Amino acid sequence: MTRTTQSAQPPARDRRFVGPAESFRAYCQLIRLPNLFTAAADVLAGFFLSHPQITPESLSFLWPLVFAGVTFYAAGVVLNDWVDREIDARERPQRPIPSGTISASVAFWLGWGFLLLGLALSGFVAWRAGTVRPAIAALGLAVAILTYNFLVKRTFLGPAAMGACRGVNFVLGTSLSPWNQAWLPLPVGMAVYVAGITAFARTEADEPHRGWLAAGLATMIAGLAVVTGYAVSAERFVVDLWRWYALLGILAGWMLLRGIWVLAAPSPARVQRVVTQAVMGIIVLDAAVVFTAHGPLGALPVLALILPATWAGRWIAST
Repeated sequence: MTRTTQSAQPPARDRRFVGPAESFRAYCQLIRLPNLFTAAADVLAGFFLSHPQITPESLSFLWPLVFAGVTFYAAGVVLNDWVDREIDARERPQRPIPSGTISASVAFWLGWGFLLLGLALSGFVAWRAGTVRPAIAALGLAVAILTYNFLVKRTFLGPAAMGACRGVNFVLGTSLSPWNQAWLPLPVGMAVYVAGITAFARTEADEPHRGWLAAGLATMIAGLAVVTGYAVSAERFVVDLWRWYALLGILAGWMLLRGIWVLAAPSPARVQRVVTQAVMGIIVLDAAVVFTAHGPLGALPVLALILPATWAGRWIAST
């Protein structure tokens, strides 16, 4: 995340010549390649939750919807880096835009291109499926992305706006079925959880602030508690409730321990490590949601997204 002031910021460097390998890596960094798998997991979780019975026809609509969620995420992070290009030139000069590996103009149009592609894919699904819900969810997601990046990211509303992006992405996955109030704790809880991650990471680039760290950790745990409450409103569980509570309890306990570890001795390296783990925890959370609707075999493909996300994270930073 970034500071709230921008004074005396050096401009981003001009674009320099780079080889194909370095350029490829820079673009992977710009779109946060490891995190794209978490966006896919959100859409998959929403889809499998809202489809107790999977048919070939429904699967034909799923994949464009998944790609839409991924391109929306890419749009959000690319535009985020474009907005932060001057601050990053001072605080994170190694990033693709301030380092000159990718020009600011290319990043700007790439971000908007991803956003329009997400809208087009969602519109295509809405047209094919004969329902306007995917288009409504996509429009809401686009508005949330633009609101965060261009209006509120440096205000106290920034974490909430970032969380809203994640919650609406989950809703996008449910948009092929009539929306059900019983599902509400899931996107709301995920939005709160991601708002907590955003608050926790707010001062990661410089000296971590214990106030933001504590508030972010508490918000993450609160988000997991809201997700856990889905057991109260759920109309259908194919697994024993205690398994659901155990899964969420283990995740909450792990994040609490890691958060306390950072609070004990705050440092940018510790904050970034826990933020990465918390983001990867989104895949576990999504897999747990699918677990309630389709059991362990249904949840396994979603959980397996941790493998490529972790592999990509070995050479591309998630934050």
